[in-house]
Amino acid sequence: MGNGPMKIKKRFPWGWVLLVGAGAMALAFSWVQKHAPVPLGLGRPTAMKAGERNPLHSASGYIVARRRATLSAKVPGRVAWLGVEEGTRVSQGQIIARLEAADMQASRDQTEALLQQAELDLKRAEALVKDGVLDRASLDKLRSSAMVLKAQLRYQDATLENMVLRAPFAGTVTQKLTELGETVSPGSAGGANAINAIAILADFDSLEVETEVSEGGIAKLRKGMPAEIRVDALENDAKGRVLKGQLREIYPTSNRQKAVVIVRVAFKDKHPLLVPDMGAKVTFLGDPLLQDVLILGREQVVKRKEGSAVWVLEGGKARLKPVQIRAENPLGYEVQGLAPDEPLLMIPADFKLEEGTRVKPKDR
Repeated sequence: MGNGPMKIKKRFPWGWVLLVGAGAMALAFSWVQKHAPVPLGLGRPTAMKAGERNPLHSASGYIVARRRATLSAKVPGRVAWLGVEEGTRVSQGQIIARLEAADMQASRDQTEALLQQAELDLKRAEALVKDGVLDRASLDKLRSSAMVLKAQLRYQDATLENMVLRAPFAGTVTQKLTELGETVSPGSAGGANAINAIAILADFDSLEVETEVSEGGIAKLRKGMPAEIRVDALENDAKGRVLKGQLREIYPTSNRQKAVVIVRVAFKDKHPLLVPDMGAKVTFLGDPLLQDVLILGREQVVKRKEGSAVWVLEGGKARLKPVQIRAENPLGYEVQGLAPDEPLLMIPADFKLEEGTRVKPKDR
């Protein structure tokens, strides 16, 4: 017997509902992400007041001592006494080292004894000549012998002095190149190429910065102009962060491979932590500014066909604000058209920003 037609019960399509819901949520999330405020940092233009000096050129270099000497002995010998270490401060003429000279001292003492005897013989001979007992020729021979011994004694004293090494000027020992008991000899090369030298002495009062300035920038510089010196090792020192300097010398030669000229900048401000070979950056300063100036970094200026502009925050959105570039210096561009407190957007290098994008200031 048949039971009649079978009824098929349809189920509600929950799978499609979930799929459509997930898609809608993804679209909503994408829309929110696209229209959400972009977190960006804020900055301000660099403001320079009238009367401050305009930076003209900047260069990097290293601290060197204008008075520096590699000390070596005048004669070969073995070090018998050494009176300095790295960091020892010495005065001009102070004894730094002595070489073994016992045999020379003995020879000198012998000559001195012979001279004393010769002078006694000369006095007796002069008395005998007055009495007519001794002839004049014998007296002249004795006088000549005494003179030879005096000259020999002076020579031996000079030789003994050569066994003593003295500081040629007041300064600080930066390197000790030998030890007690080592044999040294007169050096034919100085600096890093010193052979058998004893020590390197530098006058820290003559420290200055040696920089390489491009041939294109050397025309902006002149001898005696002021400069600001920033020493890498003193970046965390408030007192030594910026030191005053003065351009002392522009060397009259150029490096044809690098196309640079060597420039020496003397320190006007002293700092106890300065030592040779520290890295430093020098900014050469021009004439005082006649009016207030706003400076932007080169990466902050957007150059377009219609002119230069800068990203600013206006009403919570990113806007390109036109600016006029007046001049360029080592800090960037001198501009007009901005307020000193203008909120500038700090745009990452690879970030593409569209005008009108909502921006959320990011805490630094």
